[in-house]
Amino acid sequence: MGLHHYAGRLFAAGIFAVISAGYAEEDHRELGSHVHGRATLAIAVEANSVQIEFAAPGMDIVGFEHEAETARQKRAVETALADLREPLKLFVFPETAGCTVTSAEVNVIAEDDEHHDAEAETDDTAETEELDDRHAEFRATYALACADAAQLTSIYFPFFDRFAEAHALAVTIIDADGQSSSDVTSDYRHLER
Repeated sequence: MGLHHYAGRLFAAGIFAVISAGYAEEDHRELGSHVHGRATLAIAVEANSVQIEFAAPGMDIVGFEHEAETARQKRAVETALADLREPLKLFVFPETAGCTVTSAEVNVIAEDDEHHDAEAETDDTAETEELDDRHAEFRATYALACADAAQLTSIYFPFFDRFAEAHALAVTIIDADGQSSSDVTSDYRHLER
């Protein structure tokens, strides 16, 4: 692994540490840890490498936040995970940038998993209350290689067509010019840089 590749990974890791700290501070100011209908997308561009982090409440992606119980809910989660593994169908960059996905990792994260399991073993009432309070979140990290990242001048978001329960997406972009933040919505789904 070359020094440039290692430096690129450090750059991306540092960017996402800053972005994550910013989101944590914002979440702390809000009531609750996330807002239904609002997902986040962080994009770091260095040379022709693009790193993306995505997070969205389960309600926005599959319409519920508890663990999938029915066959229909399980299918909804599996379909959502499969769709989220194809980021360039959800977040569309200009063709002239020539971007391809080199890695995609998608997970469903449930808050208080260990606490919930302990409660479930001791008291059925506590299990029901704990389930009601838990929040599942879909998270993804992507790596892209682009032929010409300078052409990343706009993003279109078919994401809102696929996930109709999502109403807003907070987008942070960090590149050689600095950091910018914008909101896109299901009504306004095009971002110009």
